[in-house]
Amino acid sequence: MLRPMRRKRILRIGAHRLGFLRDARGFTLVELLMTMGLLLMVVGAITGTLVTASNHEARLNDMVQSQTQARQALSKLTREIHCGQTIKDNGGTPMSSWTGPVGGITLTLPAGCPTGGAQPVTAMWCTVADGSTWDLYRATLAAGNLTCPGSNGVRWAQYLTTSTPFSTVSGAFATGHFPLVHLNLPVKSNTTGPALPYALSGDVAALNDTRS
Repeated sequence: MLRPMRRKRILRIGAHRLGFLRDARGFTLVELLMTMGLLLMVVGAITGTLVTASNHEARLNDMVQSQTQARQALSKLTREIHCGQTIKDNGGTPMSSWTGPVGGITLTLPAGCPTGGAQPVTAMWCTVADGSTWDLYRATLAAGNLTCPGSNGVRWAQYLTTSTPFSTVSGAFATGHFPLVHLNLPVKSNTTGPALPYALSGDVAALNDTRS
């Protein structure tokens, strides 16, 4: 038979082990559901922040790209209008007969123009609808008829909010003055969300055209 003291010690050890097993039994279903709910809330908040940041970055990229394209198109148009010997709309109407803004222009560039080459070049600029905005294309004369954009057309700008970026200005054909072409390139800087307008405009003298 066990001595009383040893029996008590064994009982205490057994009770201690039983208490340890009870403490190690794990979470209850309610505790597990509460933990999962809190985890989902944290993950949802982090995900929402990341999505917002990603969308903001995409809008900034669209804005920078569209504004850069518009500036490059304006720069090239300015050089070609300065050098162009004749400027008409894409229907063949001379500048002096334009009655309002037009959607495209055709320029005859003599040899040696910075944007042309060793041979004379005929360049055509036009707008092409793209959803609710317009893209600006440039094409050069190749075999066959010149069309814009055509198979050799190059897109120079996107997201224009007007289909008629070319016009003349009052007094553009005054005696002794170079003809003036007014360029208006308003751009929707973001493709989603509220419109963020960005506009480039200016009057460019046709330095190689015939004076009035």
